[in-house]
Amino acid sequence: MRRFWIGCLWFSLVLAATPSSSQLTKIDPPKIEQLKSFLQAHYLTPEDYVISKFKDHDIVFLGEYHRIRHDPELVQALIPLLYKAGVHTLGFEFGVFEDQSEVDRFLSASAYEEGLPRKFLFHGDPLWGYKEYLDIYRAAWQLNHSLPPGAPRFRVLNLNYPNQRKVDVDKYMAQVVLDEVVAKKEKALIYCGMHHAFTRYHQPVYDFKKGSLIRLNDERLGNLVYKQVGNRAMTISLHLPWVSSKGWDAPEVRPVNGVIDEVMSKFQDTHVGFDVAGSPFERLPAADTYYAFGYPSFTLGEFTDGYIYQGPFRDYQGVTVDPQFITLSNLKEAQEAVAVLAGAEASKQLASPEIFQMAIQEDDNIERRVKHLQ
Repeated sequence: MRRFWIGCLWFSLVLAATPSSSQLTKIDPPKIEQLKSFLQAHYLTPEDYVISKFKDHDIVFLGEYHRIRHDPELVQALIPLLYKAGVHTLGFEFGVFEDQSEVDRFLSASAYEEGLPRKFLFHGDPLWGYKEYLDIYRAAWQLNHSLPPGAPRFRVLNLNYPNQRKVDVDKYMAQVVLDEVVAKKEKALIYCGMHHAFTRYHQPVYDFKKGSLIRLNDERLGNLVYKQVGNRAMTISLHLPWVSSKGWDAPEVRPVNGVIDEVMSKFQDTHVGFDVAGSPFERLPAADTYYAFGYPSFTLGEFTDGYIYQGPFRDYQGVTVDPQFITLSNLKEAQEAVAVLAGAEASKQLASPEIFQMAIQEDDNIERRVKHLQ
């Protein structure tokens, strides 16, 4: 889900046409008022909402779209709050588990080594050079640096695999969570792409050319962990564009036909976390999305247990590119990784650190990606 650039050259994205604007779906005013009243009665900040879920859950999956600035910034802010609540582990899709012993040493070191977070992300994806994701390691180090001697240290648990290896990433990451968190009877927030975060929901495998459903996939990261721990695991979806029923390459659509956006437009403070399961939001339908395939009466409650809204799509910004992520010293390794993941021709196009920088920057163009949803 996170490698938009695989399968096409990065510069082809620059030529993509901007989709036409998307209007909010109009629903009955009484329904809007019901949803609004629920939020007024159960309002929590995104931070407080996430922390509250650990009262009756051990594993909370926080699913994102990728590269939306306020999402990794939220995770940074959550780290000291998680620790205070007795949750000492953040599962992190974007780092490589093979580096974990070095990550653990780094997070307990007396001095912050600037280059190590770059190394950790680079091993997962040579085009993932974004400051806000790097700063998640910084936030964990700062917390640990403030703790008294002998206090348990906060852990950023890298979940992923090296960028030059092709494996079943969901099974790999699930095993890391089961071994490093569940088997130790600990709790963790798992921060990952939305498609990895599904627990109860089974993602469609769909052939858009033939217009036919192949199967429902019950082996995403969250599904596999959920099979082992049941309702001790849950999914929280960050507000993100949904894949259209017209295909992966079609303009994305608003979640549940734009109803959440319409409800939130009634509020001045639009930073909120709320339950979907057991709430009026649970029954919100959607038919214009790929996520409904295989579900005769698809609703938001099938997709996620909880929801976090941090603002309308018109305010979304991309993350910040780190200018030191690709240099002459790691250029060859980056090219080799791209060759494995996207082919030799794509690797040849990325001939210098500057071109890599442009590719990373283009993948970061969130404003263009969501412009039609404004």
